[in-house]
Amino acid sequence: MRLRTILNSLGMAGVGIFLLTFSAQAVVNPFTEDFATSASNWRNGSNTAATWLATGGVSDSGYITAAGTIDTNGFGPIVFRGNNSADASGDAFVGNWLAGGVTLFTAYVRHDAPTNLSFYVRLDAGTGNAASTTPQQVAPNAWTQLVIPITNSLGTNGQVFQSYGAAGTNFGLIFSNIQNVQVALAANQDPITVGQTYTIGLDQVSVVPEPGVSALLLGSAAALAGFHFFRRRQS
Repeated sequence: MRLRTILNSLGMAGVGIFLLTFSAQAVVNPFTEDFATSASNWRNGSNTAATWLATGGVSDSGYITAAGTIDTNGFGPIVFRGNNSADASGDAFVGNWLAGGVTLFTAYVRHDAPTNLSFYVRLDAGTGNAASTTPQQVAPNAWTQLVIPITNSLGTNGQVFQSYGAAGTNFGLIFSNIQNVQVALAANQDPITVGQTYTIGLDQVSVVPEPGVSALLLGSAAALAGFHFFRRRQS
C-alpha cells in the first residue's frame, strides 16, 4: 500500500512536469527559414518584397537577395526585414523567446563587395525597443553564418549586443516580445565601400530552443511510462 502511494505521487508529479515542459517548449519551436519555395514574405530594406532565387543558397537551394548600400548613418541600413506586419515566415519568429527557451539565433549571409563587409542583426520588439548585435565581419562571395547567442550581454567591446535601443538595459522587455527579425549592414565599413551598392544574400535563418527543454520533456515522458509499468505490477 505504501509503495502504491509513493508511485501515485511520483506519477502525478511526472504528469505535472510533462505538461509544464510541453507548454514551455510550445511557445517558440526550433525553426529554420530556408526559403525553399519563395521569399516567405521577407522584405528588403525598402520594405518591398525581397528577390527569391531557386538555387545558389547554402545547400544550393533557394535563398533571397536584396540591394545593400553602405551608409554610415546610425547603426547602418537594414537590408532584410522578417517583420510581423508582413507575416514573414508565417510569424514563426514572433513571440516570447525567453519563455520558449531560445538560446541561439543564426543566419547565413553573402555579398559581392570587393572586401569584407560588417553585418549586424536587429531583433525588435517594436516602439524602438530592439537589440542590435555587435557587428560581425563577412568575407566576399562566400556564405558565412552569423551566430548570436540570446544572452544578456550588452556593450561594444566583444559583447553580443551593442544596444537595446529605447529599452535601455532591459533585455527581458525585448526578448519577451520579439516582433521583427532584421539583418543589416553596419555603419563602420571599409572606406572604399561607402556609398556603394552591393547584392546581399540571406539563407537558413534559424532559432534554436534550450536543449534542456527537450531533454526534460523526454525524461518526464519516460518517468510517466515507468510509473504506469510499476502501477500495473503492483495491481
